[in-house]
Amino acid sequence: MNSRNGFLFLFLFLWIALNMHQWINYYQEKKEKTPSYEIYVKNRKEILFMEISPYFKININQVDIKSLINLSVPLFLAERWVKYLEKGGKFRKVEDVKKLYGMSLNLYSHLSSHLYVNPSFKKSNIFEKEEKYKARCKILDINKADSTDWESLYGIGPYLAQRIITFRQSLCGFVSISQVKETYGLRDSVFQSILPCLTITKIATPCLSVNYSTQEVMSKHPYIRYKLAKAIYLYRQNNGLYLSLEQLKILPGINDSVFMKIKPYLTLEPIKY
Repeated sequence: MNSRNGFLFLFLFLWIALNMHQWINYYQEKKEKTPSYEIYVKNRKEILFMEISPYFKININQVDIKSLINLSVPLFLAERWVKYLEKGGKFRKVEDVKKLYGMSLNLYSHLSSHLYVNPSFKKSNIFEKEEKYKARCKILDINKADSTDWESLYGIGPYLAQRIITFRQSLCGFVSISQVKETYGLRDSVFQSILPCLTITKIATPCLSVNYSTQEVMSKHPYIRYKLAKAIYLYRQNNGLYLSLEQLKILPGINDSVFMKIKPYLTLEPIKY
């Protein structure tokens, strides 16, 4: 019996000795995975941060470990921050640093006022040329400018200049500068670049009479077209002359926005050419 117990004791001793190094490695790895800063936080209810000059600011996308440590950022978190940027990561706003693993709310509150983001956007050569152009472009009246005037503007060639003029004529003139961008083929980026060069001094006058213009004439207007011209004409035929332009609102297809769009071009009186 004693020899049997001695054998079991010897076996247990050898088993413990063989597995001792595995236990040691396990506890060491577990200890390494818990940053010293996190252990410190667990053992303290309140963290004391060193004072930072109110003039000390850093760009969160251009940091180094030393500057982060100066902000009371623990070493493990500073290394994680820098590594994130080195791998191509970018922060769009200051609040994004809270997503870093290990960033506590107390730490973020302490250093947030010392962080900022610079926009990484750089003006292209084309954009810079547009900016310079705006400062010296020729101011033109959109209701008076001819093809040569339009072609003098950045991004406007002969074909586009002619389209603007054709569109203006079909409208019977512009009543606002924003109408220019409705020209077919005119990109918004080009319109925005020439916008500072545009003005309007002579507002278009009504060119269509809801009481006397024919359906065919009204249908040629870009804002009216065939369907709406037919509705205006049929109502007039069945009910007599319009007493006010407001009556158009009872017609199908004419809501408040459509009415405000076509109103500047309409009148009750005969058109004098």
